[in-house]
Amino acid sequence: MKRSVFLALSLLLLLVFIPGCFTFQTQPSPVTPPSGTPLVGTFSSNPAAINPGGTTTLMWNVTGANSVSIDNGIGQVSAVGARVISPATSTVYTISATNSAGTVTRSVVTTVNSAPLPPAAIPFAVTSITANIDPLTFTGVCPKTFTFYVTITANGAGTVTYRWERNDGRNSDPQSVTFYGAGTKTTTIQSDLSGTSSGWYRAHVLAPNDTASDRVNYTLNCASASLVTGIVMNVDPNIYSGPCPTTVNFWATITASGPGPVTYRWERSDNATDMTPQTIIFTSAGTQTVATTWTRGGGIGWQRLHVLTPNDEVSSPIGFTLTCVP
Repeated sequence: MKRSVFLALSLLLLLVFIPGCFTFQTQPSPVTPPSGTPLVGTFSSNPAAINPGGTTTLMWNVTGANSVSIDNGIGQVSAVGARVISPATSTVYTISATNSAGTVTRSVVTTVNSAPLPPAAIPFAVTSITANIDPLTFTGVCPKTFTFYVTITANGAGTVTYRWERNDGRNSDPQSVTFYGAGTKTTTIQSDLSGTSSGWYRAHVLAPNDTASDRVNYTLNCASASLVTGIVMNVDPNIYSGPCPTTVNFWATITASGPGPVTYRWERSDNATDMTPQTIIFTSAGTQTVATTWTRGGGIGWQRLHVLTPNDEVSSPIGFTLTCVP
């Protein structure tokens, strides 16, 4: 029994100490070559947010990939690059890098800001109105024609309705002017005023908005109408003897009582009449001279001046005698 225990302990010691005394050779394990998935170093959108219609730039840097692609219609790209894009709406772009070890993805968001709301429509309106009168003051024969001007400024296209108002409460019928865009337009009316007076006019816009011009004052001083009070006729020569035909000269001196136009015509003994009346202007009371001629053969005749306005006045005829001598 003891011998068996001894042998067992000896065998155990032998197994413990023998490996230190002997060298065992083993076959080396096979070496696995280095491998790994691609590396997406950067993938960005600059700027990250744009306004509608704007652009941004995608930029990327990939290493260790056999193929690189970006979605949303961009497709295959180089490992390092940049692409200008203009998405219509906010978009997520994803880059995919692939090699034998697998595929790596990375995403970036390009935000498209909401379009600003259109400005609120500005209602059509008259922004300015100015009235004027020509003349502002008049002294002379009445009635007198006055011209009234209104200058209207509007902020856009539309129709403006207005009327003239005056101090005695008598208003004109409504009138209108059409604008095809923002701007200024001037319209006029004329009115004959009689009797010495003073007052005011203004233009009043009724639509699209209620606004009125400042009042414009006028003064009318009616003077007595000028009258022709005298016509003096002269002739040269009044008696002639010599070669014919010859020219006879006539002139008339017209006297008026005040300022104003005088319309007249020449009339003569052969019933020929100057059918086109002529006019002269008196700036004040006084006299003016007008003239005409008559070329003819021998005989007797006369000519006179007929004033048509401001009053009907006819001069006495002035005669002549012509004797033709070969």
